[in-house]
This record gives sequence, C-alpha cells and structure tokens, in this order.
Amino acid sequence: MSMKKGYQKIPRFLRAIFFHLLQWTWCLPQNLAGLLLLPFLRGKRYRYHGALVTIFKIVRFIPEDSGFSLGSFIFMPESWSEYNRKHLVVHEYGHTVQSMMVGPFYLLAVGLPSVIWVRRFWRKRSKYRTRGIGYTDRYPEKSADRLGEYVTGEKPY
Repeated sequence: MSMKKGYQKIPRFLRAIFFHLLQWTWCLPQNLAGLLLLPFLRGKRYRYHGALVTIFKIVRFIPEDSGFSLGSFIFMPESWSEYNRKHLVVHEYGHTVQSMMVGPFYLLAVGLPSVIWVRRFWRKRSKYRTRGIGYTDRYPEKSADRLGEYVTGEKPY
C-alpha cells in the first residue's frame, strides 16, 4: 500500500484536525506571517484542501502577478485569469506541503530561495528560456509542483 492510499484511508475530519494542528505548531512562523497579511490583502476567499486562498487586489508592497504561500495561507493576485488560478493554486499548495515538511525553517529553506529565484528568473527570463529553463525547473518551485500534484491529484500547469 502506498503512503498516499494509506493517507486517504484516514477519515477526512481527522486529516483536517492534523493539518491545522501541524500548521499552528510546527509551521507557526509562516502562518503568523500569513495571518498578519490577511487584513491588507482583501478579496475573494475560499478553502482549498484546508488552506485559505485569497484572491487579492493588487497592492503596492507586493509585485504584480506574484502569488505566494505562507503556511496554510495562499495568496494569488486578482489579475491572474481563472485558468491560471485553477492551476497555480496547486503549485502554491505544494509550497504549503513544503511548509509542513520543514516547519519553522520554511522561510529560510523555501521562502528565501523562492523569492531569489523568482526575481532572478523574471529579470533574465529570455536568457533562461533560450536555454530551455522554465520557472518551475529549479528548487524550490519544481518540488512545489510535484508535491502539490501528488497531494491534490490535480495538475499544477
């Protein structure tokens, strides 16, 4: 029996309890950061596999077209199309899974490399594209895609 099938045998309400217990203990730093951003990033909200997704209106302190995940909080800009949001929420949920894996080290082990890579990629995207390197071809984005797809059963892109 694979780990995924064993996980799916656990009753949904127990999985939800475990998810939130883990988020508010082991993943506390990134969840507090996400909670602090909630009042500033207003918009449509919905639940996705236990995470709270916010489709926010563009604000000055976050670059346009930037989506991100902080623990059980996923933030995506209103400017993304419905199609992009449907697929990119899987990728962002992959970061939520990464958060559960590395806990309090998430901001340094995943968040910082992700911010550095996104800035570098978009600044030199034509160079990377000519070399056949996509945004999700590198750490931590590649593993976010894989984890999001594995856990949700949906495709990230």
